[in-house]
Amino acid sequence: MQVWAFDIKPRSGFRELPSGSLLWGSIAWAVYETEGRGGLHKWIEAHLDALEAGATPPLQLSSAFPKGFLPRPVLPPAFVDDTILRKKLKNVRWLTFEEFELALEGGDQALLKKLKHAETNSDGVGWELKSRPRVTINRYTGAAAEGLLFEDHFYTLGVATPEGKATLYALLGPDFSADHLHNLLSHIGMQGLGGASIGYGVFDVDPPYLTNLPTKKGSFCVLLGPGLLHAELDGWWRVAPYWGRLGHIYAHAPIPFKRPYLRLLEGSVVRGYRPQLLDVTPSREPEPGVRVYENLAPLCLNTEVPHANEDAA
Repeated sequence: MQVWAFDIKPRSGFRELPSGSLLWGSIAWAVYETEGRGGLHKWIEAHLDALEAGATPPLQLSSAFPKGFLPRPVLPPAFVDDTILRKKLKNVRWLTFEEFELALEGGDQALLKKLKHAETNSDGVGWELKSRPRVTINRYTGAAAEGLLFEDHFYTLGVATPEGKATLYALLGPDFSADHLHNLLSHIGMQGLGGASIGYGVFDVDPPYLTNLPTKKGSFCVLLGPGLLHAELDGWWRVAPYWGRLGHIYAHAPIPFKRPYLRLLEGSVVRGYRPQLLDVTPSREPEPGVRVYENLAPLCLNTEVPHANEDAA
């Protein structure tokens, strides 16, 4: 599957992982800043209209992954009686394109065969959660509060990540160019992606290039960005609750939190997925008539599940 790739070089830590939905929301605000409110309305309406019609929206985006790697797909588990080997297999989080293709063809059994002869190439690769001590500010004086320290958590790329870069992948509609997306990402990188007010999320963006992602003809798809769990879904997945905060001009809205939902994580392998912009507007709108959307129409890679029971739920 041919897509556009954008390599980013972090210049700081990230307060939140650069997921596809966070990136899409930041791009929407970049459209607002460069094209005005009318441009943002047009951008959102184009996505809503395309998804309702079953067409390709202007932008299908992945999360940002370590350069040269993809998230391990969630597949039917292989039986492993060797404890050491089972732990090694359990800890594999990232796969090279070659390993990803092996997994699509032969499932966990294919990865198991590889682990029996050698390690995977993902040691020291990926997003790592770190922390640093920070001083609490006394809101009355504006100075440091004596004796009040706290741990500030942030994400960085592992030391073995190739070139210290992450890559996000995009499938573009006919009215949205790779150069336009590059300009918007550069705009975000200078300001910061989430946590910009305290210096997080700053990055550089390399020029876009075309690349091919591994796929396999089938009725399932591997999500490369966050999705929405719904009742008709079939497959294997990982989930996490999500409750985001409104950003930009709505950061200080009366209710600054989005409505929570249960999120499918990257690597989930599903059939019957319904891509959508989920309305997560708080019970009190940030402005009269304003709706808040979470993009849950990520880039997906078609596949068939090795040895999967077609009747399994």
